[in-house]
Amino acid sequence: MLAGLLLALAGFATPATAAASPTYLYANRTTGWGFTNTSLTSPGPNLEVAVGEQVTLNLTSLDGRNHNWFIDYNDNSAVDANESYTDSGTFRANLQYNFTVGNQTGTFVYRSRFNGDGNLWGNITVRPAGFLGGLLGNPLLLAGIVAVIVGIVAVAIWARRRPRQPEEPPAQ
Repeated sequence: MLAGLLLALAGFATPATAAASPTYLYANRTTGWGFTNTSLTSPGPNLEVAVGEQVTLNLTSLDGRNHNWFIDYNDNSAVDANESYTDSGTFRANLQYNFTVGNQTGTFVYRSRFNGDGNLWGNITVRPAGFLGGLLGNPLLLAGIVAVIVGIVAVAIWARRRPRQPEEPPAQ
């Protein structure tokens, strides 16, 4: 039970979201996105945010070409009307981009919309806001809570099944 409590506490101390601090994303048309200028991949790194969070992205183009960053909710490679609030605008060098995460939850694609930017994409998961969103998005915290509940049930079963002292007969 103690181990479960420790797991639950550790779960509160492990933020791994794009909104935790400025997130640096580097872009190159041929090699993709990366958290550093030497870790570019296609798909790019996975990002995780929660509904309503303020996100700051520091975007850098390493190839000197125009790029942008947006969440492509319907995966059609275009910035649609419902996606325009996540469109960073164009950057050729560096751009700091701030946005508030919308209320559509799930895993979506982020990308750049310019011709030839087909390698510039990655996945972003948008969790529900609040306690349940944090709980469901943090497996370590969820495992700790489950371990505590299992421990409590085990102690209750043990206490119920242990042998009891027979009752004393009534005095005559």
